[in-house]
Amino acid sequence: MLARQYPVVVFFVQHIAYYRGLHSKFAVVEAHRDFWRSTCDAHLKLATVSWCNVFGSSGEDLHWTKIPAAEVADQAAEDFRQRILAHTGFTSDTWQAYHKSVLDFRNTYAAHLDVLTPFFQPVPDFDPAIQTAFAYQEWLRELTSPVLLNQPAFSAQHAEWEREACSVIGLS
Repeated sequence: MLARQYPVVVFFVQHIAYYRGLHSKFAVVEAHRDFWRSTCDAHLKLATVSWCNVFGSSGEDLHWTKIPAAEVADQAAEDFRQRILAHTGFTSDTWQAYHKSVLDFRNTYAAHLDVLTPFFQPVPDFDPAIQTAFAYQEWLRELTSPVLLNQPAFSAQHAEWEREACSVIGLS
């Protein structure tokens, strides 16, 4: 499961960084604005769907709760929930509301379009989503695989990918 799940979280971190890098410079882009707007939107949608694959509904095939071995599953799940709250600064209730907002964004805009009820809500703040990915990597390093100790920190990768996106449009 880890071999399938972990790359999806990396994919999320990469695409949210690309989205942020492009979005932060969009106001000053003069050429090919439609292309960059569409590219930005595509990165946001990919990031949203990827995040929800692992952190969305517990019924997802790649949901994070499917990692821990049965004998430590309850304690490991509680540990990760506490890490999420610590990394995001949320209470359990604010986490639930935030989680629902990202799922709603995915369900009505990023993955499915509700033709009868178009999505008019603000795009969720993805800072907590990124912090969830950081907490996930930290959690896995302690829970499972020494191989993960050799992987770059998501925070460093995110920063690098965001810089890369800015440089692609020549606005670093």
